[in-house]
Amino acid sequence: METTVFLIRHGVTDWNRDRRFIGSREVPLSSDGVLQAKAVALSLASIPVGEIISSPALRAVQTAEIIGNQFHADITRDPRLGDLRLGKWEGMTYEEAARTPEYARLQTNLLRERLPGGEDLSQVRDRATGAVEQALRDAPAGESLAIISHATILRIVLAHYVGTSITHFHRFRISPGSVSVLSFRDDREPPRVLAIGWRGSLTEVL
Repeated sequence: METTVFLIRHGVTDWNRDRRFIGSREVPLSSDGVLQAKAVALSLASIPVGEIISSPALRAVQTAEIIGNQFHADITRDPRLGDLRLGKWEGMTYEEAARTPEYARLQTNLLRERLPGGEDLSQVRDRATGAVEQALRDAPAGESLAIISHATILRIVLAHYVGTSITHFHRFRISPGSVSVLSFRDDREPPRVLAIGWRGSLTEVL
């Protein structure tokens, strides 16, 4: 039997529209973001989702609750799915952050140089994939899981499971309100990649 994991990026926020780093800031969904979350919920309506696990960030939890309402499911919050910890970059636009010395250093060694909030990409990968692996261990075989997180977190998770270097995470386009789908067999390694950044009926990719 296979366990299907739906990796869902939260709906859009005003800060996303402004190309502003959010990180650990508590920024709510915009009205468009709410509509995106409802669209994801609709795409999952015919799929028996057994568990919903979310980053504890407000924008992710709001997305998870909209999805969970149709399944009458509780939301499990896992801090390992939280967004990048970005320190002084939080609140900056992408262009402003790109002018900082921290950004220049990061470009010299993307894998090992630490982000302003103290993490490097390997640590981000370890915590995020740790959350996925625990969810897989806890889930009955054949159950579907919905995991709601953030763009870069999901890109790094996808890079890990695809088997490419996590420094290539930026090659994956993960738009707000999109769904990526992994299918794990009983041995759960490696998964099949059924969709990346999908919008629309999920029954078409299963």
